[in-house]
Amino acid sequence: MFFTLLLGLSALLIAGSAAYFSVLGIATLFAGSYFQVMFMASSLELGKLIATSYLYRYWTNTGWWLKLYLITSVVVLMFITSLGIFGYLSAAYQVNSSKFAQIDQQVAVIKSQNNLLTTEVDQNTKRIEMLNKVREDQERRVEQAGNYKLPREQAYAAIDKANQEIQKLTERNQALQTEKFNKDAEVIKITSETAKVKDIGTFKFIAETLNQPLDKIVIAFICILIGVFDPLAVSLVLAFNVARYGSTLKPTTKTEEANLKEELTVSNITEDSSIVSQEEPIDQNQASSNFQVPEETPTPRIRHIGFNL
Repeated sequence: MFFTLLLGLSALLIAGSAAYFSVLGIATLFAGSYFQVMFMASSLELGKLIATSYLYRYWTNTGWWLKLYLITSVVVLMFITSLGIFGYLSAAYQVNSSKFAQIDQQVAVIKSQNNLLTTEVDQNTKRIEMLNKVREDQERRVEQAGNYKLPREQAYAAIDKANQEIQKLTERNQALQTEKFNKDAEVIKITSETAKVKDIGTFKFIAETLNQPLDKIVIAFICILIGVFDPLAVSLVLAFNVARYGSTLKPTTKTEEANLKEELTVSNITEDSSIVSQEEPIDQNQASSNFQVPEETPTPRIRHIGFNL
């Protein structure tokens, strides 16, 4: 009895949860007539459960055409309920997904800026290396010029120009490195905010592990969930009917038929004996007087007649 109540309570909770998510999902889809759609969807959910119980209890007393229609209706309503649950869960996912998409977009922009800074630093570094080579060449030119004033002055001018440009490029690289450091810190700060979106963070880890898009992982999880949600509710309703009213669809076995025949035979014998015991007893003297022994019929004798010749 306790298990039956527990089974009925479980069926009620799961069916109620499925109906709640489905009704909200369908009503959200048709937001123009929100309350009217909620009433319609709730009526269909209730009718689905009642139709399931009716089919089980009155299966043998129901025509085939009504069975076919009710079974088809229950299956279609299960599909509609699953779609409503999918819509509700998808809408709930989109709320956090939009936040997560914004965070990902900000991180992508900052990383793109960092890539540009890195590229500029590399270019400046290559320019500095080239200027260092130019300066070394001019220094050798000064040594080779000897006492010639013009070549030495030209070499010194080139060296000074190279030194000034190297200094500017070095300062620029330092500023770029500082900006890159600030960008990296900003990425870390933004990334830490994704931990607040716990459900998305969990699915993001799974998506990264399987090397699949996040949306695809979430949709697959929702499909698995709705695949067992409403079918389980309908199955538990049937199980409750079995536990409460017995297996009405189970055919009678040969052993059960034999036991039934034996019980019917015993009951018939008992009824016959009770009928005989209720009849009045017959008087033995009257029975003996009424009984007459038939008289013996004499056997005819054949006479032999003799003739004297």
